[in-house]
Amino acid sequence: MAMCSYERSRGLRLSDQALTLDSCGFAAGPGCESTHHCSTVRTETLLISSTDPLQPKPNGAPFAQASPSGAAGGAGVPVREFAEPVPEHLRSGYQALMAGDADTALELWVKLYERYPSAEVCGHIARVHYYKTFFLGHGPGHPMHAEHIAQMRLWAERALSLNPNSSIGHALLGAAIGRQALMSGSRRQIVKSTWEVKHHAEQAILIDNTWMGHFVLGSWHREIASVARWMRAIAGLLRARIPVGSYEEALKHFDEVLKQYPENNTMYAEIAYTYEKMGDMKRARENYARALAMPVFRHPIAPHLTRQAAEHYRKVFGS
Repeated sequence: MAMCSYERSRGLRLSDQALTLDSCGFAAGPGCESTHHCSTVRTETLLISSTDPLQPKPNGAPFAQASPSGAAGGAGVPVREFAEPVPEHLRSGYQALMAGDADTALELWVKLYERYPSAEVCGHIARVHYYKTFFLGHGPGHPMHAEHIAQMRLWAERALSLNPNSSIGHALLGAAIGRQALMSGSRRQIVKSTWEVKHHAEQAILIDNTWMGHFVLGSWHREIASVARWMRAIAGLLRARIPVGSYEEALKHFDEVLKQYPENNTMYAEIAYTYEKMGDMKRARENYARALAMPVFRHPIAPHLTRQAAEHYRKVFGS
């Protein structure tokens, strides 16, 4: 069965051919486990210019396109603030990310890590490598996708080596493990990864109830719930088993993300996609429509994800 463009772009499917675990980073802020405790945290004004003229905003006008250098537009260009408080030492990097400039963010944070190694910085570097798959159009199937995910995993593992209680480290490691298992094409590795992804997502939630852990675990439940019976039979032949997931649990975790970030329009697209998998097309359509009617969430890859959801909505519902 062929995958639609929305599924291919996100690597979203547990089908008759392979288990495809969703990745973290769909929509929300930096996911820093220290933001609840660090005295240097304060809300910063970060700027973004959307590259998609179709993205909605509060007054209905489109956002201007970012300049080639990645900086936000000049005078008179509509801008958006970042959605979360950001530690001062990460501020410049997030300014770059909100303008679609992953290379500058990476350069700034790698230099910061070299001077002051910390799990927090490692986690954000891991996120930059994931964001590059969107900024550069290196989605699943692109020759560079595997390298971006490998770097994402490397930095997430480094975060956990510095702090085993790094929530961002656990969440991003789980997401990277799932992606790499899919790319391996090994059914044994895919089955093994289902347990690893679940473990790391649950750890992230236990540490500080991070939205990121809820997102990864919600995606995990949705995709595990869709596994075909014969895939479970294959797992049995491998003397392994696939854990049980449910669409209802997926929806609960996506709702938890919305409790933390009610303005997150992309999470309604996740809910819509879950209802679509459940066969409830009425609720799917309602939630896609809500995701597309809301202002785009203030996050570096939200415009990309909103555009993907819009394309999928048009393909499924025809309008």
